[in-house]
Formats: sequence, structure tokens, C-alpha cells
Amino acid sequence: MKVTALGGCGAMGRATSRELAENEAVDELLIADADLEAADAFADELRGDDPAGEITTERVDVTDQDALVAAIADSEVVANALPYAFNVDVMEACLEADCHYLDLGGLYHKTREQLELDEAFDEAGLTAVLGIGASPGLTNVAAARGAGRLDSVEEVHIRTGAKGGGEGFAYSAKTILDELTMEPVVYEDGEFETLEPLSGRETYEMPDPVGEVEGFHSIHSELATMPYAFEGVETVDFRVAFSPDLVNICEVLIGLNLTSEEPVEFEGVETSPREFLDWHLDRQPKPGAVEEWKSFRVDVHGTEDGEPAHYRYGVVVESRLEDWGLKATAVWTGVPMGVAAAVVGRGDALETGAKPPEEALDSESFAAELAERDIVIEEERVE
Repeated sequence: MKVTALGGCGAMGRATSRELAENEAVDELLIADADLEAADAFADELRGDDPAGEITTERVDVTDQDALVAAIADSEVVANALPYAFNVDVMEACLEADCHYLDLGGLYHKTREQLELDEAFDEAGLTAVLGIGASPGLTNVAAARGAGRLDSVEEVHIRTGAKGGGEGFAYSAKTILDELTMEPVVYEDGEFETLEPLSGRETYEMPDPVGEVEGFHSIHSELATMPYAFEGVETVDFRVAFSPDLVNICEVLIGLNLTSEEPVEFEGVETSPREFLDWHLDRQPKPGAVEEWKSFRVDVHGTEDGEPAHYRYGVVVESRLEDWGLKATAVWTGVPMGVAAAVVGRGDALETGAKPPEEALDSESFAAELAERDIVIEEERVE
């Protein structure tokens, strides 16, 4: 099969491209990116590691729909590692080019918009997997494993945390600011509720070596799908724990009103503080490949054989510095999309249409494939 890694030499896309380059099911990997020079350099690096198939590159401007369709026209699958704002545009291009589609998530609102393309993908006989990174992605797979153990699902609680990783923004500054400034959505007692940003602070324990962290509610794609995917579920919530230093930086930016999207005029130019901030932060040096551990915990409550039951799932992913030169944030985000791209390309997705991971992928077999890549979803029945 031929797979296009869109944004395949970016911060997260590099891990997806490396996974696809090593996957025996992939005959050709196209690294498509706006920065052709960076794509060429990365492709040369991958070719030196004895890839499973051919590696090619192409410059693609995702805002040029005709050019995007032409670039992916002979691909079976497109793995989209671009910022989530482009997800719908890429999905529409995949429909036109007759390609399966995957992405890293849409921060709830974009995911809800993407789900509106479910019927179009189903009618085309195509699968779009919405949010198959770490969170969303691995968290959805873990929740589906728990749901598969239970006769009924009542609650799903998702917690994430990290240790190490260096200073600054771990991934796209724009996405992180959105996670911290957009109103979080939770599902409580069978109803959706919108909360204040940075609310619901809670200290919780993550798997070793991450340990104790402080998290808070954040807008996330799991809430866009799990309340519908697990029949009868009454509560779904999500908390994220960023480094205290990063949270402090963002709180200062918020307090100074630099995240406002209200237009302002400065020396004859109209913009907004947030628009300038996104532009500025995007040009700052990104943290290098440093030691880091990323983790999540998913607790699934319900009934089993007529009795209350609780399954807990946990993951810890470490940086791959020696062989890939990538920090854990990239590894646990990019690798699952690469694995899932091969699953979809082989025709092993559970359904056609635009679906979240808990509906599109077999949670047990997918978890087994991840374990072969040292991403192990540990399971515990909590008594």
C-alpha cells in the first residue's frame, strides 16, 4: 500500500513517518509537507535506516485543495499530522481522491464537525479514524478495552501526565493554548456541561516514573465521541496535567489578555493579540529531543456479571533518543497513527465512515500491535 504522511516531517509527523517506514505493509511512503527541504532531508535520513518500502517526498500546500487532491490521488491512506484546523479540508480532499483518512484529533468542536462526514465516507467505502494519537487515540482504545470487559459502562475517567520533556511548549503552542483557554466539556449524569478553563484542579497519581501530578479539565476529543460510543454511560471526563512552568506561562498570557481574539489596531494594522501570539510562538525554538515520560490513566466503571466492576488502564511511553531522536510526546502521539494507518490500509478497520478509534479499531488486536512497539497498555481490575 502507499501511505501519505501529511505533515510527515513535523514534530508529531516524524514519529508517524518512522513507524510507516518500518512497517512491512507499506510499499511506499510519501512525506508531504509545505517545507520540501525539510521533507527531503528527513527522507534521506529514513532511507539510511533500511526502510521497508520506497520513500518519496512532495511539497504540498494544504490550502490548495486541487494540489492536495493531486498529491494524494494514488495513495490508499492519508495520515494527517497537520494542525487540527485543517482536518475537515484534508478529509474532503480524501473523499475526492478516494483515500482512507486518519488524524490526531480535533479538540472536541472540530471532531464534532468531522463526524458530519460519516455518511459520505461510508457511502464511498472509506474509513476515517478521528483522533488516533495518544489522547485522543490510545485513551479511546483503552476505554474500549474496558467497555469490552463489562456488561454495561457507567463512567469513564481519563487522566494524563508527564515527567521531564524540557522547557517550553511540548507540541503546537496554538493547540496547547486552545486546550488551556477554550471552555472544557464534560459529560455528567447523562448531560453535557461546559466549564471554566483551568477548572477542576485535581492531584492524582500516574504510573511510575511520572508519579503525582496536578491536572485540570481541558477541551478534548474524547468527550465528542465516548458518550455516544458507549451505550448507557453516564459520566465521561478528562483532565490533563502540563508542567507547572508551562501552566504558569499560559496563566500569565491569559491574565495579560494576550489570548484574546478581539480585533485591535496597531500602527495601521488590524490583528488580535491571539493571532500575533500564535505567530510569535510558532517562530520560537522548539524543545529538542530530551528525556521524557508521557502517561495516561483511564478508569472504566460499570457492571460485570451483575456486580459493580472497575477496570484501570495505564501507559508510560519514554523518549526514543538513540534510534529515532524523538521525545516521548512525539512517539506516543505519532506511532499509533502509523500503526492504525496500516490497519486501515489492510482493510482491517471495523467500520467504514468517519469514526473514533473506539468504533473503528479492534481494541485488543490494536493494543497487541502497539505492545510490539513498546507501547504497552497495562490492564488492572480494581477491587
